Amino acid sequence: MAWMGYVWPMRFLVLAGVLACAATATAQSQPELQGYAVLGFESVRVGPRVIVQPGAVGVLAGSVRLAPRVSVSGSVVGDSIRVARSTQVGRLFCRLVSGGAFGPGAVTGPTVGGSPVSGCRTLTTPVVDPALLAPVAVTPGSNDLIVGARQGGAPVAAASFGAVKVGHGGVLQLAGGSYQFRSIRLAAAARLVCLADCRIGVADSVRIGPRAQLGTAQGLPRNQHARVDIAAASGEPFAFRGGPKVIVEATIFSPTGVLLLGPAGDYRGAYVGRSVVLRPRVRVREDSAFPPPARR
Repeated sequence: MAWMGYVWPMRFLVLAGVLACAATATAQSQPELQGYAVLGFESVRVGPRVIVQPGAVGVLAGSVRLAPRVSVSGSVVGDSIRVARSTQVGRLFCRLVSGGAFGPGAVTGPTVGGSPVSGCRTLTTPVVDPALLAPVAVTPGSNDLIVGARQGGAPVAAASFGAVKVGHGGVLQLAGGSYQFRSIRLAAAARLVCLADCRIGVADSVRIGPRAQLGTAQGLPRNQHARVDIAAASGEPFAFRGGPKVIVEATIFSPTGVLLLGPAGDYRGAYVGRSVVLRPRVRVREDSAFPPPARR
């Protein structure tokens, strides 16, 4: 029976090696939809000193521009990526990469002319299955939902409303479920809080004032999310606009609108739009409400 003491460790080592190789292969592949913190259909612009950790940054069919001192711990994915000096990124999946970090001109391929800086890994298209990013349809109600300055009230059950407005320092609580709004306006220091998993459809646009908050209540399980789908029917410049120093914990999805993440804001979730702009000193952490890919 002594031989068994050698056989089993060998099997364990082989299994461990297989698992390690599988984990490495997964880490080297392009992210699935759920792995993106920021994703644009046409463009993504990331301002100076932005931190995206964890999560990937990508674009479906366009360009990603990373300003100086940006830090993206995960992958950056897109047809064309421009990387400024003093920028830290994980893996690059692209056709073309350029910028100060690579010297003059642009480069392609797995390495950059003998430089220690990595170039593009092979870009697999489509970046994300288009069927997962279908445009949203929203049917708002006719009655507005208004919370005055420094006021609050009982949680609001799932329903359809017109314009939603929360005054300075006011609090709007949503009990959870499915909501349909025409627009959302949060004044400075106002809060819109989901007390359970909720999905909010917005026909026009969302504006969040300085130091305002939008998301789920603290202490909820990780699978409880706030998701905001914006149809951007009004034609305003921004489907979603966050002011300075806001706190947002939600997945914001607007395939036809522009998302603007205001300066020095703290954003947890996923931010997917036709174009996405991140102002300086934004912090984004991926915690997506998109479902994981189906197992084959």
